[in-house]
Amino acid sequence: MKRKATKRKPIPLVPPAIRSRKKARQIVTTFHKLEKEADEVSSSTAPDKQARLERLERELDEMGGREAYQSASLLSVSFHNTSKWVTKQLAGKLGLRPANGEPPLRVLEVGAINTRLLDVPWLDVRAIDLKSQHPRIEERDFFSLEPAGEYDVVSSSMVINCVPTAKGRHEMLVGYRHHLRNGGHLFLVLPLLCLTKSTRTTRESFLETLSRIGFTVVAKKETPKVAFFCLRNTPLEARDVQVGGSSLATKDGGTRGAGAEKGISRKRKHGANDFAVSP
Repeated sequence: MKRKATKRKPIPLVPPAIRSRKKARQIVTTFHKLEKEADEVSSSTAPDKQARLERLERELDEMGGREAYQSASLLSVSFHNTSKWVTKQLAGKLGLRPANGEPPLRVLEVGAINTRLLDVPWLDVRAIDLKSQHPRIEERDFFSLEPAGEYDVVSSSMVINCVPTAKGRHEMLVGYRHHLRNGGHLFLVLPLLCLTKSTRTTRESFLETLSRIGFTVVAKKETPKVAFFCLRNTPLEARDVQVGGSSLATKDGGTRGAGAEKGISRKRKHGANDFAVSP
């Protein structure tokens, strides 16, 4: 009697959707680590530069590539509904929801991975992402945009922590401000660990850097994993932050957070990181 041949399951063309929050966090952490290392290797002059880049690319492929990272990000975002918080702040505390017949608020959504804000009828949203997963989301690098101070709102959820260098993160925050009109609002969401486990940043230094760039905190909240900020674009002359009686402005007009000014030196513990936003 012949045995029936067992059918092999076809190999999926894309990685399966991530369903475990723990696995999602591991993938996101690994992806950021590999991206940061690749950025450092790319700017080096080491003789084994190409071999190291190829090794990092293989490691990225083994974890599921950028598709797996996007899937992990989708799961993470589903547990902290940024769009709901944004619309609640705009319509409630800020009282900025347009009345019937008034033009919608202009919004730039950076790192969009769903269409929730795009579906809000009183918002005119331009949604961008490096690797778009939806036809309504434009595949575009934020740093390639020319700022014109035209937006009422910029929304950035879990994006700034993906930029590999402190200088790049600072430039992103400055860029957000330049895209906003005077009095416009930035909704910034990032992992709480960036502020509580960093060896280079504290909540205080982060807020002072935001202030020096030209942002005023309108609202903020924290969950066990995520920090939410609603920030208003305020003229720089109105920002006069002093720490210990001395200004934090640098000679070249840049900004040093209080952590840099005071010389933060935390012992590296399990889960520690080097997140910073100072230039």
